[in-house]
Amino acid sequence: MTDDLLAGVEAAAGFAVHGSPATASRRELVAHGVPGLLAGKDPTLWGPAAEGRALDRLRFLDAYRGGAELLPLIAELHEELGDLSNVVLTGPGRAAGAVARTLGRPLTVLDDPDPHPVRALLDDPALLRRTVVVLADEVLGSVLWQAYRDLGLTAAEAGRHFVVLGGPLPELEAAGAVTVPAEPGALGAATLVPAAFAGVDVAELIDQAELFAPSLAADDDNPALALGVALAAAERILLVPDGSGLELGEWAADLLTGGLGLPVTIAGTPQDAPGDALTVTYGGSLAPAAVLADAAGPMVAVNGPLGAHFLAWPYAVAIAAHVRGVDPFRDFPAEAADPAPAAPSFVEGAVEIFTTGSATDLAGALRELLAEVDDQLRIHAFLDRTGDAEVTRLGPLLSAASGRPAGFGWGSYHRGGPLHGSFLQITGAVTGDVAVPGQERTLGGLQAARAAGDRQALAGRGRPLLHLHLTDRPGGIRQVLTAAEMLRH
Repeated sequence: MTDDLLAGVEAAAGFAVHGSPATASRRELVAHGVPGLLAGKDPTLWGPAAEGRALDRLRFLDAYRGGAELLPLIAELHEELGDLSNVVLTGPGRAAGAVARTLGRPLTVLDDPDPHPVRALLDDPALLRRTVVVLADEVLGSVLWQAYRDLGLTAAEAGRHFVVLGGPLPELEAAGAVTVPAEPGALGAATLVPAAFAGVDVAELIDQAELFAPSLAADDDNPALALGVALAAAERILLVPDGSGLELGEWAADLLTGGLGLPVTIAGTPQDAPGDALTVTYGGSLAPAAVLADAAGPMVAVNGPLGAHFLAWPYAVAIAAHVRGVDPFRDFPAEAADPAPAAPSFVEGAVEIFTTGSATDLAGALRELLAEVDDQLRIHAFLDRTGDAEVTRLGPLLSAASGRPAGFGWGSYHRGGPLHGSFLQITGAVTGDVAVPGQERTLGGLQAARAAGDRQALAGRGRPLLHLHLTDRPGGIRQVLTAAEMLRH
């Protein structure tokens, strides 16, 4: 670790940011009262066009207060439904997943309509009968509701398996399912309810956030402000876990790419960073000196309790977006009306290749895409994060081949991806598709529509895009990995 990293430290409530020295940008933010304005949820900090969205999204700043009010209800529900030991969250759940992985608690997050993990649950009646569904996605809710009725459960018996986040759903409400108010942010009900059912002490997360929150309005000893200033100066970011067990990488990467549009890579060590990248190590209570080594470029270390992380990072992204003059709350593309792709450019084994280049083989198509990479490559896999997990090896392989960051994400970038850079989209054939009750579409069809929506948005922006469709998922993944390995030689 360098002396520079040790020099700049801002800390509050056991949370610290090391290595973000005082800058003109920070002094200007303080002079204009921005820390206090942001802590007070001022929606004007990102320009008139963002105000409406900011009014809603800034509620993350005090979502922990609503969470504290929910604790008695959560405890009551947990006791009442204690025999339902398998916890499933349907809908966006990066923060809930981060909590569960960090604390070693079992939680299934269905945040993408890939039908394979849903089919695995539907085909196991015993597992379904001991499952509680924390519902934040109406489509998956209707699928699972029908599954319980198909088991022969009465409406009241089926309703007992659901906790609905947000507005009530008439059928589930009539069946007695409990509805819990949902606030935006990592400390809202979408995190606290499933985490509590999975055995997490969510009151501790809320206490950590409450202790840290006053620092967000401070001019001094404001580590979240220090992190925001560091992010504002970055052109690309490398996220590195510090070994303390905090599993924040995917959640933080979504925040950074969605709020700032920056290239973000999750890697193993600071030495993996390109020289022009900001390396951000993150973790719990370990002293950074024990786990950091020199990086080729600038570095900051972010350390503290999990509940404080959930406030500090979105605050820092909002600060950085203000400095950079971008809207951190912008909307992203939805599904396409017609998800059917054109005929593939060519087929190689179990991979259909859709390209605008001149390549005639898979390795050549990947090589052409890498040749166009300027600041980043984004890989988006519309696959099963459990059954198709081997595809995550592709990011490091293509990063090594191109010398540029290669970020990886499951499903659509509308949850947090930039509309610049070069893109590799991977889709796969569906086996055992799942019908959506009362509709003509299936989960596989919905997933294909979202993938097509991404392709249309990227084409409209003129972004380089290579689309690979795997007609056999395991075989196709092996082919793509082999082709990527060839590019390194």
